[in-house]
Amino acid sequence: MYQFGAHEKQATTITISSGKGMSLSGLTWSVLLVVFVVLVLPPAAVTLTPTAPSRSFMEACQVKHNVTLEELDEFPTDPNPDEIDMKFKCYADCLLNGMGFMDKNGKLDAEAMHVWGILDDESYDNMLECKAANDLEDDPCEYSFGMMLCARMLSSEEQDYSAELDVEGDEK
Repeated sequence: MYQFGAHEKQATTITISSGKGMSLSGLTWSVLLVVFVVLVLPPAAVTLTPTAPSRSFMEACQVKHNVTLEELDEFPTDPNPDEIDMKFKCYADCLLNGMGFMDKNGKLDAEAMHVWGILDDESYDNMLECKAANDLEDDPCEYSFGMMLCARMLSSEEQDYSAELDVEGDEK
């Protein structure tokens, strides 16, 4: 189990299971969440906590938006936003709100995340790009889904670029 937002007065707690019973394709939502949690956040922003709620906020979001593990298993790895059911977009909004990453206006609070040390300078710049592309969206579900997809895309581009640099360095 991990605690997010330890810098805030009310931290959000999540229990991460071993993933038994989930196919690799079913981890798409977990991958989207990992972009925000593991790849975007520095290790110091994620701390172990000794207590856990009986249900994680991820499970609560699944129930709230009637999203099943089977549906998550079948979720496309590179989705077209226009073809995605609204319940999945609202599930994304629930996840981001559950992590405490949204401001009072329902937008990702990248500035606060940067000040708190959750986002390093490069990740902060990436989030600003995503915000520029998505902040005019009024629907909270569409906004959150767009932010998660954008962060995933930018993270993938960074990993591809790092891999290219590693290959070039090996050739010399």
